[in-house]
Order: sequence, then C-alpha cells, then structure tokens
Amino acid sequence: MVFKQPRIFSTIKHEFDVKDVEGVGGVSLEQDLLSKWYAACHSTNGQFTLSNIHIGPVTFQGPCPANRNKMVVNVVGSVVAKPKSAWPPNNSDTWIKFEHVENLVITGTGNFNGQGLDWWNSCGGKLRSCETNPTALAFNDCRGLLLDRVTSINSPRNHISINACNGATISNINIMAPNSSPNTDGIDISNINGVNINGGHIGTGDDCIAINGNSFNINITNLNCGPGHGISVGSLGRNGAKDVVRNIRVIGATFSGTQNGVRIKTVPGGSGSASQITFSNITMVNVQNPIILSQFYCPHVDPKDCKNKRQMVHISGVSFEDIHGTCTTPNAIDINCSENLNSCVGITLKKINIQAANGSFNAGSRCVDTNVQIIGSVFPRVTCIRAPHIIEMPLDYDYIESEPALATN
Repeated sequence: MVFKQPRIFSTIKHEFDVKDVEGVGGVSLEQDLLSKWYAACHSTNGQFTLSNIHIGPVTFQGPCPANRNKMVVNVVGSVVAKPKSAWPPNNSDTWIKFEHVENLVITGTGNFNGQGLDWWNSCGGKLRSCETNPTALAFNDCRGLLLDRVTSINSPRNHISINACNGATISNINIMAPNSSPNTDGIDISNINGVNINGGHIGTGDDCIAINGNSFNINITNLNCGPGHGISVGSLGRNGAKDVVRNIRVIGATFSGTQNGVRIKTVPGGSGSASQITFSNITMVNVQNPIILSQFYCPHVDPKDCKNKRQMVHISGVSFEDIHGTCTTPNAIDINCSENLNSCVGITLKKINIQAANGSFNAGSRCVDTNVQIIGSVFPRVTCIRAPHIIEMPLDYDYIESEPALATN
C-alpha cells in the first residue's frame, strides 16, 4: 500500500492526507510521514491531514517558509500511538513533537490516543517511576500556535507540553485520562509569554493545567476540570531553580471531584517570584482542597527536609475572588508560607463561600506566616498565625524581572 497522492484543490493549495498505511521500499511509516510533512511545510498554503494512523515517536520540524501565515494540521479519526513494545529501543521523551513552526494550527474532529495503559502498568503506577514516560504532544518554539478542538486520550505522561511558544491560543480542548493515571497533566506551560486557554474540559490523573517557570501573561477562562489535581502555578524552584511567573488569571473555571482546586506551589531552596495572580469566579464541586498556597511543596524529598530555607520563591499579589462550592475534607483554604520575612505578601481573599460537602465535618482553614486581606464575606473564616522565628531573606532576589516582549508573527 502507498500513501494517497496529494489532492490539488487549486493552483496554490495542496492538502497532504496521511492514512494508516505501511511504508514501502524499506522506508518506515514515520519516515514516509515526515516526507509528506516536508512537502506540506514547503508548499504554498499547504495543509496536512492525519487520519486513522498508528505511529511511533515522530518530530515535525519547521520552519515552513512558504506557510508563514498559517500551517494547518487537520486531525480526522484516531491518531494512535504504537504500543510501548513497538517503540524504538532508545525510547523517546515525546510521542509527537512540533518545533520551530510559526502560526501552526492543530484542529479537527479526530483525536490523539497515546495508549498510556501499557506505560502506566510498566512503571507500576508510581509517580516517580512514571516520570520518564513520554509526553503525548509537545510544541516547542511554535510562535502563534493555535490548538482548536484538540482531543487527547490516555497519554503515557502529560498530554500537551507547550514551551517557548509565545502568543499561543487553546480553544475548546478535550483531554481525558483515568483519575488513577500517573503524571498525566493536561497542559504544561513553560518559558512562554502570552497564552489564552478558553473553554473545554480536562480530566486526568494529575494537574489539569500546570504553569511552570518563566511564564507570563496567561489567561485561562471557562474551563471544566475534573478529575485531576486542579490548576497549579508551579511547582516553582524545584532543584534550586530560579523561576519567575507573572500576570496569571484563571477566571470562570469549574472543578468537579478534583484533589485540589486552585493552587500555587513552590519548593524551598528555589528562587525567583510568582506575582500578579488572580483566581476569580470559580466553582468547586466536591473538591478535596479547594484553595492552596504553599511554599513547602516537596514531593521529591524526605518530608523532614521540607523546611524553611533562606532562599525561597517570593510570592506576592495573589487574589482569590468569588470562589464558592463544596469541599470533601476540612481543608477548604490552606495558606502555608515560609518564615522568611516578606516572602509571601499581598494575599487577598474576597467573597468566598466553601461549605462541607456533607455534615460529617466542618470546613476549615489554615493560614501561616503571612497576613491576608479579607474583602466581603469569607467562609470558612481565616485567621493567620505567625511562626515564632523570622528568617531574613537574602538580598539577591529579583522580584521585578521584566518579562520578554510578546512575539509578533
């Protein structure tokens, strides 16, 4: 069998349609697929269609010089990962990767199926052991990226990773994996300036969205999350890293049956800052821990080593506004800051009403080593306490790093 030949729609537009066929003449399916990508990438206003195909790890590279206005990938039917046993011996950290492509558009009524079950079983379903599983879809240096109606199912690890893709837009996303699936974040964002995520549903075994270091001007609106671990800023400062995030807004989200709701998490010993962060108009439905801000996120170290250090990621200008719903544990609001003087400042709670999901407990709160501004009615009541010892922060923190300019295309 051979690939379908390009169909000519006009003298300037070509669509390269790749179906589930084997390579010919000793050429692998992935190699044949890449040849079709290269042709589409270098054709005028070319479009590339993936339809009902089983493939192993593959990287689609740009730039696409003839398609600076738009490079469209249409997904029809199911794009399915080959089983783990059929992957190359050297493995790969990503199933499908796009890099160095400007104005890339991924759209269509089909789906990407990462066949994650084999991967989860082989690593025993343990978070640490499964961290080397591959990401399903990765986008690197793809300025002007648009993901529209993309569906991702059962990724071996995180479903979508977006790095250094300034000016990205994600609309009506649909991401699905079992609640028990390890490390299956929905969308991971890093090293980026300008992301708009609007609409859709993410239900996985880990964070619905994780916003990592050096990310600026992120807007998330009208998203449904659950199951999963909620929407997280961080973790920041892992392994002593300097991470900066600024101007993050999550507005109009609903969390259903998640472990966490909205969360900021930093690791002691890291540096940098997280500032100008707003969570607003949020509905919690049977969420274990609806509001969390912690400077002691240490899943990869012995708990006794998760303690105050002179170097911490600075947190400032955080607002939790108009958050309501139900929790399934007493930890409705949990704000746990470092003893470092002024390491965690400018925290606001406004119009919050989180009730216990049933009558077996009372919704409660914790607030340690910071002061919060209370605006309007806030339930459960929040009273902050101070640790007996104050640690002076080092003077080499950079709290006002300027974010890079938003890329233009």
